[in-house]
Amino acid sequence: MNAITRLAIASAVAITLSPVAGSYANAAQKLTIAHSTWIGYGALYIAKEKGFFEKAGLDVDLKIIEASSDALAAMQGGQIDVVASTVDNFSLFAGNGADLSLLLTLDESSGGDGIVAKKDIATVADLKGRTVGVQKGSVSQFLLSQALDKAGLTIDDIKAIDMKSGDAGAAFVAGSIDAAVTWQPWLGKAAASNSGKVLIDTKSMPGLIVDALATRTDFAKEHTGDFKAFVKAYFEGVDFMKDDPEAANEIIARNLKMSKETLEGNLSDVRFFTAKDNADFFAGTDSPASKLVTNAGEFYHRIGVLRGTPDVGKLVGLASELAN
Repeated sequence: MNAITRLAIASAVAITLSPVAGSYANAAQKLTIAHSTWIGYGALYIAKEKGFFEKAGLDVDLKIIEASSDALAAMQGGQIDVVASTVDNFSLFAGNGADLSLLLTLDESSGGDGIVAKKDIATVADLKGRTVGVQKGSVSQFLLSQALDKAGLTIDDIKAIDMKSGDAGAAFVAGSIDAAVTWQPWLGKAAASNSGKVLIDTKSMPGLIVDALATRTDFAKEHTGDFKAFVKAYFEGVDFMKDDPEAANEIIARNLKMSKETLEGNLSDVRFFTAKDNADFFAGTDSPASKLVTNAGEFYHRIGVLRGTPDVGKLVGLASELAN
């Protein structure tokens, strides 16, 4: 057999088998999850390192992609299986045509996200005409828009500069912008600076920012069994955090490349959801999940960044099933 013939046969076999092989790899083992650098995603690393995912028959690969829009684009393109982001952000993308299903909730921000500003800015209303670093199309924009709305302003009333939340925090500390929408540890760094303070944070906005995992609806239907196993294994990781906080904190800090002191100083700003919290969040037709998706969809539509409201039942339906 000559080399050309051998190559032709090999190519034909690869074309025939590769879709099947990829399907079996995903169904049996592999799940690739993208997330930003946020301590609320730390239990994912615990479940991975302590072998809970492996015990459930899953090979979970965790990748840091700071911009959720980039992560969602990669998932829609098939390079990523699951994305960690906020419920409002998934509502935004679903309303703009992305085919998404929520899987479970991870945590709620309780002081971990907010707006930092120069000390001469006394209220949110004082942001009018000022430069504000905010990542557009993200939870930071949602938080800012909600805060501005309550103050009688819109995003058009400020000079919004599109930048990632960590970059916005760094730019504020460096003094190059008047305010920034960011999260910990940048909130703490800004508060500790001579010229900055925390203007508002999620302690005064409960239930606004809830982190979750989502995947493509077609992928979710193909791998429902895997995701049931995933949910159970993940909450074993959350339980481990309570049973051995010292070891859990070391795992989270190491993987998110922060000191344990920084992590432990910011843990009070995050409420990790237990399996019961997750089940309660998705329970019933008028669940907290449904209300948050509805409210986020209506808000984004009202301010003109959403073409249509998201299909609430489609977005939350699978997570409700997986929680039971």
